[in-house]
Amino acid sequence: MTVKPSRRSLAIVLVLGMVMAACASEGGDTSTTAAGDGGTTAAGGEGGDALQVWVTREYYIPPDNFESFTAETGVEVESNLQANDDIFQQFQRMADAGQPLPDILGAEDAFMIEQYVAAGFIESHDEIAAAWEAEDPDQYATLLPLVWDETAIDGMKTAMSVTANFDILYYNTPWFEEAGVTVPFDSLDAVLEGMRAMKAARPDGIPLTVQARAGDGVTTLKTVLAAAGTPFDGPIPDLESPGGIYTINWFLQAAAEELLPPEAISWGEDEARGAFISGDAGLILDGFTTAGDFNEVGDFTYPDVWNLTPVPLSEGGVALNAARSWAVLAGSDQPEEAALILRYIAETDNLVEAAGNGSVPMRQTEAINDPRLQEIWPFFTEEVKEAYQNSSPTPVGENAGDVEAILEQMFGEIVVGTDKSAEDLATEYQPQLDETAP
Repeated sequence: MTVKPSRRSLAIVLVLGMVMAACASEGGDTSTTAAGDGGTTAAGGEGGDALQVWVTREYYIPPDNFESFTAETGVEVESNLQANDDIFQQFQRMADAGQPLPDILGAEDAFMIEQYVAAGFIESHDEIAAAWEAEDPDQYATLLPLVWDETAIDGMKTAMSVTANFDILYYNTPWFEEAGVTVPFDSLDAVLEGMRAMKAARPDGIPLTVQARAGDGVTTLKTVLAAAGTPFDGPIPDLESPGGIYTINWFLQAAAEELLPPEAISWGEDEARGAFISGDAGLILDGFTTAGDFNEVGDFTYPDVWNLTPVPLSEGGVALNAARSWAVLAGSDQPEEAALILRYIAETDNLVEAAGNGSVPMRQTEAINDPRLQEIWPFFTEEVKEAYQNSSPTPVGENAGDVEAILEQMFGEIVVGTDKSAEDLATEYQPQLDETAP
């Protein structure tokens, strides 16, 4: 089974076009300038005493670029886009050189916060949260517990994680209709049966597209492991558990029945998404933010061509999410003013407007129930919202990179085809995973 070259090429071009457009929309400012150099100052300020905010993605910057914050507080804000995902390394270099750090770290991956705390870049946010609750109890009450709990260390608050992405199943609507597949799926077994029906309806197609190129991650594997109820010790899944064996066997069956593309061993995110956009693949497991990208591709429209449905969970299984966190940095000359930025970011209007610019679902009850979201995200149905609200943080740890590399190797074996059983693979790879434990 192969993907038709012409269609795959078209798909990859489409996806690459989306990526380039996204990069262009981010303004291109990914420099490693020190705090106070470059960037855009709200309300026409010149920098200097302005609060310095470093943000990982443009769509997390409030649409008015903090101008209303400045109008209300009199505090100028300079936002700097740093989209190279190397802010922690920049902070290390700046600290070593004696350079001042910015006042606010904006929209960093939640799993990174512990490293910032360990390095002394972030300190306790307990007083920040307490002052917020005392001075604005109504707004504070809208925050879901995970906003603070996800990055808490020994009960100490360290950052505000007010938005989070999560994984969902996208499907080809006409293909499902041809194959007689209905959603929502009530089990992972039902997903596998649906893929078999899809294969019968379109023998030359790919029921489930995945990426299996080394270094590109194994999100699909980890999501199914969690959904199947596999226990995790930090980022290490217990492959020898019932959930682990079930998941490995699930993918082994899919590969053996050509429900997965063996050529995916060389596929990254672009190729996997490209196969779905082109219609060569009927299912893909991807982050919620991808829905907005899909809906911007020509005639690839929701819900006529594609739709989405939650990943079904086994008993004890969980859906995974990946949060973005905001924090006041240690040593800020204006800590009280910087703390007000967290409240500003968590305002309903700012969260909703950011959603329209490409942000992810929020952990703020007023915003997530705002009717404007239905216009921005028509695919954010009550079913999808419930799945998001019941999702859990992705298991992480300092050994996450090593774990990912080992899981990639195992997943690659499965995708290209192997005679090993699920038990064989679990026995082979679990000791390697366990050796990564700190």
